[in-house]
Amino acid sequence: MQVEITDWALNSYLDLLHKRVFTVQDYQTILRPDAALLMDGIPSPHAKFQNAKFWGPATDLAGNAISNGYKLKWHNIGSGKVQLRVCVALLNAQAYLCQGFVKSSDKVDKRECAKLKIHLRDITMGGYTSRGFL
Repeated sequence: MQVEITDWALNSYLDLLHKRVFTVQDYQTILRPDAALLMDGIPSPHAKFQNAKFWGPATDLAGNAISNGYKLKWHNIGSGKVQLRVCVALLNAQAYLCQGFVKSSDKVDKRECAKLKIHLRDITMGGYTSRGFL
């Protein structure tokens, strides 16, 4: 499966890096290798993807799963030991990295998942900018 980096993902990565949420080393040794596991497809052969604390459906405000929307999840990342999330759209046998964020509350998580719904619509309509592939 191809893993595409959207403009939204790149912008959020740069913003989080600038805010020192994580380091370049965290990115190179943890975040990118974990995201690259998506290349082996979903359902994944990797045990990490069986762990709900690492991978799971994105949910809306009512707690319903968002169709084709998922989250990669990391706990205790960076010096601030934050919960980092990356929203992923799975469409047409391809993964699209959409946006990363710090889950500071359930409200923030739901707000970011609402953005994912918009990103899913935009991807479906071809209204997004690709920044390359993993």
